[in-house]
Amino acid sequence: MDFTSDYAHRRMVKFLTITLIVFMTAFGLLANRYQPGQRDRFRFSKAYLAFASLWAIAFSLVYGRQIYKEYQEGQINLKDATTLYSYMNITVAVINYVSQMIISDHVAKMMNKVPFFATLKALRLDSRSLYKSIVLALVKTVAFPLTIEVAFILQQRRQHPEMSLIWTVYRLFPLIISNLLNNCYFGAMVVVKEMLYALNSRLDAQLQEVNLLQRKDQLKLYTRYYRMQRFCALADELDQLAYRYWLIYVHSGKYLTAMSLSMILSLICHLLGITVGFYSLYYAIADTVIMGKPYDGLGSLINLVFLAISLAEITLLTHLCNHLLVATRRSAVILQEMNLQHADSRYRQAVHGFTLLVTVTKYQIKPLGLYELDMRLISNVFSAVTSFLLILVQADLSQRFKMQ
Repeated sequence: MDFTSDYAHRRMVKFLTITLIVFMTAFGLLANRYQPGQRDRFRFSKAYLAFASLWAIAFSLVYGRQIYKEYQEGQINLKDATTLYSYMNITVAVINYVSQMIISDHVAKMMNKVPFFATLKALRLDSRSLYKSIVLALVKTVAFPLTIEVAFILQQRRQHPEMSLIWTVYRLFPLIISNLLNNCYFGAMVVVKEMLYALNSRLDAQLQEVNLLQRKDQLKLYTRYYRMQRFCALADELDQLAYRYWLIYVHSGKYLTAMSLSMILSLICHLLGITVGFYSLYYAIADTVIMGKPYDGLGSLINLVFLAISLAEITLLTHLCNHLLVATRRSAVILQEMNLQHADSRYRQAVHGFTLLVTVTKYQIKPLGLYELDMRLISNVFSAVTSFLLILVQADLSQRFKMQ
């Protein structure tokens, strides 16, 4: 990869990072001043904290009043996926506001210690893989909210045709706020994944060269001095890779700690959203088959949109976390495949040190220490949803047959 392409990658990642920082600051989720030219890029600011407090108070009052009004008028229908999804996102957004204000000083100190762009510069990323990952992150960040906005518009045209389209934006806003922190984490981990891929690519190149240097024909071809010199150069490079691996492990773990509460709440949101989405689809079919009512196709379509978004959110997060875990395990596998029989002692020491680091750290993604995010999450979510649905469907059928 040439220097121009690598520079373009860094500029693109930097632009997306600053864009997220601007959005978080504008919506009151970041109470720190960002100064890109300074040594301490993030500084805790009382003025920004006051601005975030105003956002939190205004948001809580406006949407809290709406929920209270709907409760007073008896308009709350928790069987409706869109209604439940909106209420859950309002709750998560308020908790995110409060939690981010509490840890704002800690976040500033943590972010100042992250050598993000230095690591990005040291590990040259693959263009194609990086662009695909960024497109995926943009789909999650932009395409999902737009899809939900379309569903809100359909619902508004059906239930409240006299109201303005601003009503749909008003309902979409809590979803954007509640998912902003998760989208930041997702975007950061997308780049971390590409860093690990680039690191493993460098390790693969070393594996090929080291194993080649120890073939019988190569042992005769090169002098002992050349081999020692080459192994020392490879050992220095391996030490740098081990240091970058350690940075990725430490700082991604710290970043996870700051985002853990929001991630857990979001997962609970999606779990309930999937359950209610499936139940709403069942309820519409049961009304038609058992009660003889006309099938509500549009209502089912709207519920299906929210169900699909929740499933897609969990699936994307699960696959990303799994890719990160596989990438770290791949590092250990590459180190184990290195033939050290005729390697220089300096290089053996570097390989053993890196292997020990990978083995001891044992990279995990476990928000709040509650649950490890890997491919098992999808099966566990479906198991939980199935259990909830069995209880709900059984209770509903029992109630329907009692009424007949």
